[in-house]
Amino acid sequence: MGRRMQSTSKLLLLGVLLASALGGVRVAPALEVGEEAPDFTLPSTLGEEISLRQFWGKQIVLIEFYGGDVPVCRANLSARKTDYRQFQALNIQVLGISVNNPFAQKLLSDSLQLPYPLLSDIDLKVAKAYGAVYGSTGAKVESPNFVGQGAGRAFFLVDKRGVVRGKWIGEDSSVFPSEMLLKGAQQVAEKP
Repeated sequence: MGRRMQSTSKLLLLGVLLASALGGVRVAPALEVGEEAPDFTLPSTLGEEISLRQFWGKQIVLIEFYGGDVPVCRANLSARKTDYRQFQALNIQVLGISVNNPFAQKLLSDSLQLPYPLLSDIDLKVAKAYGAVYGSTGAKVESPNFVGQGAGRAFFLVDKRGVVRGKWIGEDSSVFPSEMLLKGAQQVAEKP
């Protein structure tokens, strides 16, 4: 009887901890096209903090939220690397954001030889503000144990005035094609 009581107590405690942890996760719905993009300042692989506002009036920004150093995320980050010259031709700054710490981000960036910075959103504040927390976007969840623990795959195209002009969200394990992002970026770049 004592062991059963201990097991029940442990399960109850785990349930309370899980409920309070999940209850504390406040995630805004994913930003919509036409909404103002929340500003942020995060540590980067460049050794300095990067803010979204530093690009306002200068460049369009493609924000790519990703889960971490896993094969599908590596493939997606590499896809943006492959097409980076096309993004540059449209005056677009690519920023990758995940919950990885700056050291892990630097290792990942160096291993992939990325020409754009990765930013560390350790406390998920930016992912929450954009509605890009894994499992909260309405997209298919393939890793239930990761729900609420990191960013889900989401892309936001932000114009020079800080307004969201494109959004793409998906949680499947395929590589998200740059063609769709570049097409949206081309349309934004053509507008005054």
